[in-house]
Amino acid sequence: MKILVAVKRVIDYNVKIRVKPDHSDVDLTNVKMA
Repeated sequence: MKILVAVKRVIDYNVKIRVKPDHSDVDLTNVKMA
């Protein structure tokens, strides 16, 4: 029997997100993931 498990890392709910200076993406350096 084969089982497929999907895992996704998301930013912790109580962390304030920061946007990169060029507004292209979210800055993920030193961010707690859940």
